[in-house]
Amino acid sequence: MDGIAILVLWLLLCYAVTVYAGKRGRSQLGFFLLSLFLSPIVGFVLIAVGPSNPERMGLKKCPACAEFVKDEATKCRFCGFDFTVQTQPHARP
Repeated sequence: MDGIAILVLWLLLCYAVTVYAGKRGRSQLGFFLLSLFLSPIVGFVLIAVGPSNPERMGLKKCPACAEFVKDEATKCRFCGFDFTVQTQPHARP
């Protein structure tokens, strides 16, 4: 393979790392630069072993069971908590 083909393949793999980072809720630009300068393999491994960020993936935490559900959910699929009911804060006597 000549140099141009290797460069194009390298950039395509860096772009794949960027897409994968976005799906896991991680910094796309940061992982693109990391994979560009180090290696796309290093980028894939770091994303795979690292924690995802549920809030950046469009998920919210259920106040009753602390599981993550989609923002559009009106009811928790784990415990059945109803998000449409406005909960009043508990008043202390």
